[in-house]
Amino acid sequence: MRSMEKLVNGNIEVTIDIHLKYDGHKTVIIQPDSEPAEFDPEKMSPLQKALVQGFQYRDALENGDVATVSELARRENQERAFLFRALSLVNLAPDIIKAILTGTEPPTVTLSRLRRGFPDDWDEQRKLFGMA
Repeated sequence: MRSMEKLVNGNIEVTIDIHLKYDGHKTVIIQPDSEPAEFDPEKMSPLQKALVQGFQYRDALENGDVATVSELARRENQERAFLFRALSLVNLAPDIIKAILTGTEPPTVTLSRLRRGFPDDWDEQRKLFGMA
């Protein structure tokens, strides 16, 4: 199920069915309308690893495994700024996420570029990265 809803505070909440499963050796991304994608951490690009981490961090916060980003930072032994940058990746447009996970992203989509920030609007993201 995919949905988009404008919240009272002006934010937009987007729901995309995706589930990350990590068994200690590989991360599996499960979407209801596709076969699970398995990723060998040894073969993943830094960009793919960062995206998967972002979803893992988001899930830890949403599932209540940790209460705050500060607690997550302590648990992961990372700086809060690093976690915020990783968490921002879950806000990429679904087609950009898919391109990253399949390794078909254009050369304009780099980890370095994403860490500098990107627009919240998915159409603007696509234009920024030449995917419009």
